[in-house]
Amino acid sequence: MLGLVCMLDGKGMKKGVNALKNFNLEKVKEASLFNLDYTLECIKFCLKNNYIYRVSSSVIPYPDLWNWREDRDILEKLKLIKEYSSKIRLIIHPDQFVVLNSDSEKVIENSLKILESQVQFAKLAGISELILHIGKKDGVEKFIQTYKELDSYTKSILVLENCHYYKANEVLELCEKIETPMVLDVHHARVTKDENYDVEKIKNSWKNKKPLAHISSGKDSIDDKSHSDYISEEDIKKYIWLFKDFDVEIEAKKKEKALKKAADTISIYSL
Repeated sequence: MLGLVCMLDGKGMKKGVNALKNFNLEKVKEASLFNLDYTLECIKFCLKNNYIYRVSSSVIPYPDLWNWREDRDILEKLKLIKEYSSKIRLIIHPDQFVVLNSDSEKVIENSLKILESQVQFAKLAGISELILHIGKKDGVEKFIQTYKELDSYTKSILVLENCHYYKANEVLELCEKIETPMVLDVHHARVTKDENYDVEKIKNSWKNKKPLAHISSGKDSIDDKSHSDYISEEDIKKYIWLFKDFDVEIEAKKKEKALKKAADTISIYSL
């Protein structure tokens, strides 16, 4: 299956206020309820089109400043979303501020707070995978040390993705050490000049679950880190094997339009 990332084209999540100093509980809660309704809209869209869905990590704005986990209105919306989780694969990907192997203990402490909030949200929403990057380069042992301190539920939904700093085989090696599934991002692998990864081992890291992957095309060049509006025909052709055994999230700015175009192109090269 193909996967929609976070939102539909031209419509995003709300924050309620434009800055932390302007925090207003009523406005932030209103934005959260809007985002939850929008998330449900995206889930229904994905179900209709046979897609998986990555839930935005920004559904609950400023989550550490208010007790959203005990708000009846929020919990009712999350319950509605969770009812769909048996019908669709739901994923979440916390932002770049979650760094579990930083040299700063304060950064790690803050990262664990963000992660704990995202895990609780994922649990309430029925999200099955939470994707993380390793973080700081040359920090694998520190990552393992922090990982060991995580609770069992967090470990059960956490999966690791290769990024612009860690090559695919480096992430795979870590995943094998801590017995965690690996998400293959083929564009990140291309940017790091390392596409000689072991696809079978990556698939095996998921055991009995369908493996997950990401695909994107560079905006201005093949190895541009920024995402293009669509996945190029050349990339669909190059990575056509990916769509056979993986659920693939389409990381492209045109969102559902990019999914439709990708699906049409895949059908051509799969003949």
